[in-house]
Order: sequence, then structure tokens, then C-alpha cells
Amino acid sequence: MKPLLALIICLVFSLTVQAKIKIATLSPLLADLARKVGGDKVEVTDLIGIYGNPHAFNPTTQTLRKASGTRLYLASGKNLEPYLPKLKSLIGPSATVLELGKKIRSLTISSKSSTYVCCPNHSHGVLDPHWWQSIKNWRIALSTLEDQLSKIDPQNKAYYKARAKSYRTQLDQLNAWAKSQIATIPKSDRTLATAHTAFGYFCKDFGFQSLPLRGLNSEQASAPQYLAEATNILKQKNIKAIFPDESSNPKALQAVSKASGVKLAPKIYADSHRSIIGMFQHNITIITKSLK
Repeated sequence: MKPLLALIICLVFSLTVQAKIKIATLSPLLADLARKVGGDKVEVTDLIGIYGNPHAFNPTTQTLRKASGTRLYLASGKNLEPYLPKLKSLIGPSATVLELGKKIRSLTISSKSSTYVCCPNHSHGVLDPHWWQSIKNWRIALSTLEDQLSKIDPQNKAYYKARAKSYRTQLDQLNAWAKSQIATIPKSDRTLATAHTAFGYFCKDFGFQSLPLRGLNSEQASAPQYLAEATNILKQKNIKAIFPDESSNPKALQAVSKASGVKLAPKIYADSHRSIIGMFQHNITIITKSLK
């Protein structure tokens, strides 16, 4: 009986030691990051989904059931998720909520900034929360997550460090490729006209100006002065293309395209994609083809 009891204890101990760290994310991009760093030591649940909207997600008791046993929640931060206080109150001290954007320097939407070209109706002074549109920022988030996983699971610190190092190499290669592609675009044509205010960090890194046509939705599309202002800026700057994203209103952008004579490019991704590398490869390919 004693040998059997000892075997059972050993098995239970083994299962406990090998138990994966459960991570829940508020973005498919963050889910990809968690898998890249955590490997087979983590179990990742993406609460938003590839077609979800991280701006408007609303956590419920059903959400928490889906994330049962989670020890670490990954959020973008920078006021992107207005529901974070509610989520924190629901989970209490049972898990840690890590805002990966916290250590990243913020950009503020402003016509005084060399990064932004803003329409008067734009929300000046608003914090741009889309920090993941910078590969440099993604490296910072990678290090933050590596440190957190090493803190939770110190016995596998070397494992997380090795995976993070390998992923940094991939990000460096992505950044070098991106710069080589963008170098083919004349500097005079490096203005990124989008509906969604999401590409400021991208523009800052790669030497573009961001022209966010924000407000082009069913509520504001009826304002003639807004359409006229957006159209004038597109004409004055001789913009080559308007870039829709996964959350933009196609009818509003079609109206601006028709009024300005500026073509609509294929869709690029702002908030949601299966991986940061895939997102950058897609976006830069579209942007380069449209502006060369």
C-alpha cells in the first residue's frame, strides 16, 4: 500500500509542477505574444477573438467562466479598454492584470505634432492607445511579459528568456524588411490617410505623416463641413490613397474618395490580427504598393 501511495503522491506532484500557466488576453495580438514567449508552459485564452473589438468588449460572469483558473490577464492599457476597472473588480486578487502599454511612451493626437495631420473636427489632445503599431514598442511589451512570466514561474526563467530572444530576432528581421520596403516610397508621398486613428506610432517609426479621417461614421458622415474639410486636405497634400481598416465605415470612406478623387486602397489592419508579424507584413505590402 505504501509504494502505491508514494506513486500517487509523485504523480500528483508531477502534474502540479507541470501545470501550465493560464493566461487570458484582451486582444488576439496579445494572445500571439503570450504564445511566442510562453510556449508550452502556458495555456492562452483570447477573450476578444479575431473579429472582436478591444475598444468595446464588456466582461461578464460568462467571460470569467471561460477564463476560469487564469493567473494572468494581458491588456493593452493606455485607456484602450474602458472596462478594465470592472474586470479587475470581478477577478479580485485571484489574478494579475498586466497592462503591457504602461511602460511605453504615449503619443497624443495633435496638429502641432510632426506625426499628425489633423482635421479641425478631430479630437486634439486625445491619447493614442495603439502602441502595438510600432515594432519597437512590441519589443518593450515582449520584455515586460518575459519578466512577468519569469516572476510567476522562476524555475522556467531560462526557457522564457530563450524564447523571447528568438522572437526579438524575428522582430528585428521584420523591422529591417519594413524599412527596405518603405524606402521605395518617395518621401513626398509618405502620408497615411486612414479612417481609424490607429497609425500614429507606425507613422512616427517609419517617417510618415498620419492623416486620420476620424469621425467618418454614420453619425458624423452627415456633417457637410467635415466631409469638405477632409476632402480639401486630401487634395491639398496630393494624397495618393485612403486606407480603410477592419473597423472603418466603407460608405463614409467611399464618399470621401469620390469627393476628393483619391483612390481607396485595400484594407489594412489596425486593432485585430492573428500575429503582429503577419499584420505588419500585410499592412506594409499594401501601403508600399499603393504609394509607390
